Amino acid sequence: MIKLARKVLCLDWDRRAVRMVVARTAGGRLALEDAHSHRLPATVDPENPEALGQFIQQLLRRHQWRFKQVVVDMPRDRAVINRLALPPTPEHELAAAVRFQAMKELPFPLEEAAVDFVVRQRNESGLAVEVLLAAATQDTLTAIQAVCTAAGLVPARIGLRPYANLTSVGHLEGLADKRVLMVDVGPAMTEIDVIDSGTLAFARSANVNVPLPADAASEDSRAGTLADVADLEASDTAVETAVNELTVEITRTLQAYRASEPHAEIERVIVGGGTGVEAALRAALHQRFGFETTLFDPTAALNVPADDAVKLRSFSAALGLAWSLTETGELALDFLNPKKSIPQGQILRRRLRIGGLAVAAVLTIAIGADIGLYMRRHQELDVQQEIAAELRKELREFLRVENNVEEVEDWRHQPVWPVHLLGLTEAAVEPGREMIVQQITMDRNRASISIKKLMATRWDVPPQFAGQLNEAKGPDGASVYRAQQGTYRTLTVDDPNFQGVTDVEIELKDLKKHLDESEERKLARRRKLRGL
Repeated sequence: MIKLARKVLCLDWDRRAVRMVVARTAGGRLALEDAHSHRLPATVDPENPEALGQFIQQLLRRHQWRFKQVVVDMPRDRAVINRLALPPTPEHELAAAVRFQAMKELPFPLEEAAVDFVVRQRNESGLAVEVLLAAATQDTLTAIQAVCTAAGLVPARIGLRPYANLTSVGHLEGLADKRVLMVDVGPAMTEIDVIDSGTLAFARSANVNVPLPADAASEDSRAGTLADVADLEASDTAVETAVNELTVEITRTLQAYRASEPHAEIERVIVGGGTGVEAALRAALHQRFGFETTLFDPTAALNVPADDAVKLRSFSAALGLAWSLTETGELALDFLNPKKSIPQGQILRRRLRIGGLAVAAVLTIAIGADIGLYMRRHQELDVQQEIAAELRKELREFLRVENNVEEVEDWRHQPVWPVHLLGLTEAAVEPGREMIVQQITMDRNRASISIKKLMATRWDVPPQFAGQLNEAKGPDGASVYRAQQGTYRTLTVDDPNFQGVTDVEIELKDLKKHLDESEERKLARRRKLRGL
């Protein structure tokens, strides 16, 4: 798992804007250092990861921010959320039980999904009996990672926007133990979350188009900073239509929620977002339902001037990501680092050792006792041996399943090609001017990337490229590549720019080590079952 620095960059975006938060997390507290919201130019397609990522990279350069890692979130409409009832389940079996249930609940194959969960309810013994399952397709996860890669960033955490909103609401004064309706208004998709005493009780996304503020309609490349974000007036008719549609969707959400919680009463409504209709929506909701309704205002929790309330109204999710990292550095839901089963082989082995000690104790007592006592102890010995045999059988079955899981995980070990292609690009010697690559082939089974027909202006350009690849380091400081240049051949074609050509073979050292050790892992799995 990637370890986050105390200074973090959190990103949250939608079809119209990118919100960026820089904060320091230490001692369970959050110190907001900077926050900006930038509208997407008309030339940037938010569904194009490369275009969106390059735009984010431009913003980072503009603010002179130098980050390698980033924390982002996934919108509600891209994820499946289900409440799962479980038989009383101990912690070390929880992840496996959730994944087993998920196979029956998800609308897509489990092997094509990223799955995480949080415990919603435990019984009197502390065993989990209900969890909230969150899942997304690997394609969705890959698209988010591609945006980060194009921005020159490595995603360290990928959370879920409703949980980020939940965290922000939890930091508002007096709401930690209340049932709150959080409405996070977006330009095309609004997220509506019911938060009950710090837990996500219900989450839904509503497809409602909110009008573009009047002064943003003609924008092309200008990006507004935090100081530019405000309640911008759209036409009265368009705003009224959007507010009416949002009110209908919120009514439907409450009806769906009360189908499972018929007696639940909403104690507060929080309206966030930066579309310009939030104030009108707040008034409409108060009139329609009579709920105490306020606009999202994190200024007191952040200890910043109250005048910044309007500017920070759309930052609920981005701030929630940062707040989530203040204690443990982890998100409650993290699609990039999902919770895994605690290996229980050690637990079973310990139980077997205890059973063996009990058997030995019975034998020692029986030797020095009379026949009657010996017979009783002998019967106890038989019982203990039966228990040990059952435990041994259980351990064997567990190890078989564990071996199967390890074989699947071994097979699924894949290189992240976009990251490696970015590494090759960063190591290139003035690409387009000093060198041009004609062909790249990536081979997972050989753990290699083959560069064919690397054309160079001078004979020393390819060695320099290979040398920079060999010096590249991963997050753990280890060498990433082993690059070897082939024979340099002078081009016979009279080209004033590129005078030679060669090939470069690049070995992915981590993947090569993984493949080389696969046979040893197979032998290790077999050894687990011996002697049982």
